[in-house]
Amino acid sequence: SRRPAPSAGAHGAGRGSTAGAARHGGVGLSTSALGTQSSGRRFRRFCAIATADAAAAAPSGPMRFSVLSYNVLHEFGASRLLRARGGGGVPAWAKDRLVQAANVVRQMQPDIVCLQEVDEAAQAAMQRTLGDDFECASTMCNESLPPRDGCSLFVRKGRLEVVATHQFRMRDTAVKHFPEVEGVRGRAAGMTAAFWRELHEKLNMAVAVKLRASDGQAAGGSSGAELCVATTHLFWDPQYPDLKLLQAFFLARELEEFAAGCPLVLAGDLNSTPYTRAGSALSGVYALLTQGAVGTGHPDHPVALRRGGGILSGVAPVDVPGLSVAPFKSAYREAFGAEAPVTNASKDFRGCLDYILFREGLESGGGAHPGLRLVGARPLPSDAEIVSQLPLPSPLHPSDHLPILAEFEMGGA
Repeated sequence: SRRPAPSAGAHGAGRGSTAGAARHGGVGLSTSALGTQSSGRRFRRFCAIATADAAAAAPSGPMRFSVLSYNVLHEFGASRLLRARGGGGVPAWAKDRLVQAANVVRQMQPDIVCLQEVDEAAQAAMQRTLGDDFECASTMCNESLPPRDGCSLFVRKGRLEVVATHQFRMRDTAVKHFPEVEGVRGRAAGMTAAFWRELHEKLNMAVAVKLRASDGQAAGGSSGAELCVATTHLFWDPQYPDLKLLQAFFLARELEEFAAGCPLVLAGDLNSTPYTRAGSALSGVYALLTQGAVGTGHPDHPVALRRGGGILSGVAPVDVPGLSVAPFKSAYREAFGAEAPVTNASKDFRGCLDYILFREGLESGGGAHPGLRLVGARPLPSDAEIVSQLPLPSPLHPSDHLPILAEFEMGGA
């Protein structure tokens, strides 16, 4: 299992609650193309997603593109979930579950596809279904773990060209972005030693690409401009939010270096709800990435979480200080005033774990990069609608996660 326990309360900012669903518009998805229905002015403003053809038809305006993120659920996990329901094995509809997931991606017409839990079967299904319209720009998997899954990033041909790629495990960037770690490891004992050992054991990864508009697609000041897009899948266990927090820190710092000031989109499964399990504060991962800082007093920081006792020493601020990164904005929070109520649903959990985060871009030596602006985000079902469709995966939803999609534009006025 990789599912956190449910968040308490009914704040609505990304929790599996009726209040959150109401704030998010309560818009359902169709069985064929996961299409949306209008729910008033807010929907029309933020969710009129243009297709690639529509965007290309206006060469004088800013370049528009859409980013989709989807945890497709690897076969190892799907088999476990489906067999646990009883009935003698995997149901007939699930035999081509990954093809159904690939069709969902194709029907949503994204320009950039960020995928998690991609095993060999999922990669093959995506490549067959997306066909010659897309190229797999970057992929990475964990060959040593039973699911043999990872992350993949596909890009629509003819719209964007790949300039550079980068694949990494967050643990492998620790020394670069936290140089003190070698000294800490050398003197570490008790809970500090356990923390760094556990962090090093986690193989969670990210893949990133740097893109440029293809010839004939650049317009409105976006000609030659570069864009960085990345996808990731953080550690799953809700009992270890401090490990996820450090992974998010290394992830953000590594992507900031790779992007080198150009606009950046990070889309993936962060395995973190917006709020802590107690509901009293933003979760460490969410606070770090959207607010830019998490101090040692935060309940998800290892100093606060691993206090020690008796002869067992805890983690001290000198071992793991407060963390800071350049903050992102969240596409769904910007579009709807709150995160999606549910992006992942299982027997034991319903809530928001998946996000599309973005950063407009920083000034470079040659001046400011063309700004990245959010155009819209595709609504998701309300919590009540998801409850009526449980358990997932199902014939309607081929994964236990829902795909999320946001549209952006670069250049122009």
